[in-house]
Amino acid sequence: MSADEIEPEQVWLPASESLLEWTEDFHDLLLRDGLRMDTYRHAVFESVRPGMVVVDLGTGTGILAQWALQAGAARVYGIEMNEAILKEAERRLARAGFSDRFHPVLGVSTEANLPEPADLLVSEILGNLADNEGCVAILRDARRLLAPEGQMLPQQVESYLVPVAAEKAHSQILGGQRPGGVDGDSLDAALRRRGADSRFDLYYDVVLPVEIQLAAPRLLRAYRFCAEDSDNYQVKLGFLVHKAGSFTGFKGYFVASLSDHVTLDISGDGAGHGAASESWKHCYLPVKDPVSVRPNDQITVYFERSQLMTGEVFRQRYVWQGEVVRDGTVLTRFSQRSRGSYELE
Repeated sequence: MSADEIEPEQVWLPASESLLEWTEDFHDLLLRDGLRMDTYRHAVFESVRPGMVVVDLGTGTGILAQWALQAGAARVYGIEMNEAILKEAERRLARAGFSDRFHPVLGVSTEANLPEPADLLVSEILGNLADNEGCVAILRDARRLLAPEGQMLPQQVESYLVPVAAEKAHSQILGGQRPGGVDGDSLDAALRRRGADSRFDLYYDVVLPVEIQLAAPRLLRAYRFCAEDSDNYQVKLGFLVHKAGSFTGFKGYFVASLSDHVTLDISGDGAGHGAASESWKHCYLPVKDPVSVRPNDQITVYFERSQLMTGEVFRQRYVWQGEVVRDGTVLTRFSQRSRGSYELE
């Protein structure tokens, strides 16, 4: 299936919550994502200068490393925790004629030490809400791998929330319909493996059309992957409804400044409102009980992220709770909470 054929509001389980289970098939999906590939390719070729030492953090099958080498990098250190996928990167780079300039590093970046400082660190470890693959802590730590004037790609990432009338997606979750990408399992069985207490205490990967947005998006968080970035936060956001509809939850997405002139924006839906991303989709944060809203209603959400760590992989808990108010009267209150796929309690 191409990105142009993604069905709007089709519910998928969150890929960012199963990093250790990513197979070569999922990496093939990443390589087919036109939005991802086009923007990252332009950014890498803009950022890499001949003779640079580059670190590719989370190198996967090695496509960013390959572009960096094609752009003239003297050496690329590819850090990857999945041994089978790293072997595939080595094969890819060997076929491209770069085996002598690509240096594989098996393991997690927080434990890695390189023989020399790097001029540029490239990575694509972003979840569809930006921080739901642990990128903040990982990239903050990774700055130690850079020379004093070393740069990062992406340079900055912003995440956004907006309330939506995603009735089709909500109906799939409410009815327990088997999510996309899952063979043989019911939604409830899949959720039990991820530690979710209910169908609405998890976020989902869903392409959510711009036309179902009920208000203007609001900035949730901005990251530059430096010491000032915090893994844990609480944010209060208010939205003024501008169109009537059934409020079913929130759409989350990121906009990343990859390099000086290249921006990656995954908010689009592929239907006249920017390109859709097949691999990221959007982050759908549902509420259990939808409510009909109309212009000038107010939706307030208190959004919280707390970091969890088990073993070698960073995880997080999200909480989204709040209320819908009309003319000073509360129409409904909502409170949902994800537990994190590998949280131990």
